[in-house]
This record gives sequence, C-alpha cells and structure tokens, in this order.
Amino acid sequence: MPFVVAIDGPSGSGKGTIAKLVSEKLGLINIDTGAMYRCVALKSLNEGINLTEIKKIEKMLEEISIEIKRDGNNQIIFLDGKDVSYEIRTPKVDKCVAKFAELACVRNKMTPLQRKMGETRKYHNGW
Repeated sequence: MPFVVAIDGPSGSGKGTIAKLVSEKLGLINIDTGAMYRCVALKSLNEGINLTEIKKIEKMLEEISIEIKRDGNNQIIFLDGKDVSYEIRTPKVDKCVAKFAELACVRNKMTPLQRKMGETRKYHNGW
C-alpha cells in the first residue's frame, strides 16, 4: 500500500501550498482533490443541475471526465477535455463546491478516481 498523506481544512487555508511543498520535499504525488470536486460543481452549474437532483447528478457523474496535468510547476485541470483551471476557482463555484462534495454519490465517484490517479500516476506527465 502506498504512503498517503491527506490535508484537510477550509477553503483558502493553505492546503494546496502545504501539499505542494510536502509532496516536493518527500517525492510524493500531489492530487488536488479539491479541484476535482470543483469540476463536479462547475459541470452541475453549467448543466443547470440542482443539489437536490441526485439522479441527474449521478447520471452526470457517469459521463464526467477529469484530468490533472502538469505544465512545469503549474497544474492544469481538464473537465471533459476543456481546461477549466481558472473557471473552477470562480466565486460561483466557491459558493457551492462544499455542498456538492458532501453528497455521497459524488464522494463515491471521486474517491476511486483519486486512488486510480495515485496508483497509475497518469495525471502527472512524467513525475
């Protein structure tokens, strides 16, 4: 079983900065799980899916594609093949991402995807 470090905390508390520093220092993979949840929120917003529409969210999750790629020191987030690195950090996504991340169906989709990324190292382009 690989060594895993999880850093949790509120938005804007420096989790990403600490994760990047620790991963570089220890040679670990850094998966921005928050960006993945932001992709779910963004796609739901773009498709007009409300938090209460669980069946629609589950169907959307069956079709979603999230990739994290590296470009030097920068991380590029792709949602369904489109670079959404900046769009997922907008106030409209900030307002709702935590609520989407709380949904069991979202967690049930994201957790295995995050594990797969860690195991296959496909998202990191050469690390």
